[in-house]
Amino acid sequence: MRWTVCLVTILLSGCQGLSVPDRPAENAMPIMPLWERYKQCLVSTNPQELLLVIDQFDQATHEGTEPPSWMRAWGHHVINQPLRLSVDPQALGAACTLRAAALLVGADRLAEARALYQRILSRDSNPSLRYYIDQAKWRLSSLSDSLPAVVAVRASRH
Repeated sequence: MRWTVCLVTILLSGCQGLSVPDRPAENAMPIMPLWERYKQCLVSTNPQELLLVIDQFDQATHEGTEPPSWMRAWGHHVINQPLRLSVDPQALGAACTLRAAALLVGADRLAEARALYQRILSRDSNPSLRYYIDQAKWRLSSLSDSLPAVVAVRASRH
């Protein structure tokens, strides 16, 4: 009878009963330093400092916990568990990137601003960043509208 109860308990608890407790990734950046960097991004007016902050957000771990090796044999049905944080480091980085690009536009450094907008657009596969991607598209298109017209004059040989 005891064996039956144990077997039923194991079957009903499923994979969660056998998994190892979640451990943070070794290279994961704690949340509070990321939040401090974001607050720094909100007040800084130095583009170089903002670029360093953006790079720190890009280095933050985006991966969740990997499934055990015995589960990976099931192929594409098994994915990493999502990273469960109170803030999304990618969203903070995207917001900071938008702000830095806007500062660069104000400083008439349009090529650098375009590069930052393109950096956000390269994350198009992430649906949680849709707002920031749409903002980058809109700002990039308005930046393209403000380009000065170039007139090419060809001398005729008559």
